[in-house]
Amino acid sequence: MFTGIIKTTALVENVKKIKHDLELTIRNTIDEDIQLGDSICVNGACLTIIQFTKKTVTFYLSKETLSKITPIQTNSILNIETSLKVGDKVGGHFVTGHIDGISKIKNIIHEGSSQIWQIIPPKKLLKYFPSKGSVALNGISLTINNTKKTYFEINLIPHTVKETNLKFLKPGDFLNTEVDILARYSLKEKNDS
Repeated sequence: MFTGIIKTTALVENVKKIKHDLELTIRNTIDEDIQLGDSICVNGACLTIIQFTKKTVTFYLSKETLSKITPIQTNSILNIETSLKVGDKVGGHFVTGHIDGISKIKNIIHEGSSQIWQIIPPKKLLKYFPSKGSVALNGISLTINNTKKTYFEINLIPHTVKETNLKFLKPGDFLNTEVDILARYSLKEKNDS
């Protein structure tokens, strides 16, 4: 379980194809004690550490995981969050690290120092994005400002852009998207009654 508050970013050092799977090695920018088997939220996806040194951390991504996330390339920058511990602050919202789909950036509107991003999610997910609800994009906990027929809008403050990999993205790029767990189960309950 995570909160969507990004702790750091990391450079992708190596991407190694293993049949239909992938071994991902990133620069170790995690400022905590880590162990084999720890869960780390990497660009929104919950991944397990299979190897680490002082300089690198390696994860194994299955075909299933790869089918849910945006492609990963060497030298790209990924958002990193370690798992939530008992007693930690929950500054964002509960993020599971289970990607529901890939969304596309429709437009970025600069408004003062902030940015309004228009995001097109997969059609089947649009119902999960109510105005003032939460969404995790590339692992970042964000508030939905407005919902339109085919997209939703988020407002990014300068700090969020500066401290995450969003600063490298532009209209037409894609984002790993996780539906808010509360929205998912409240809609499921409503549909089940």
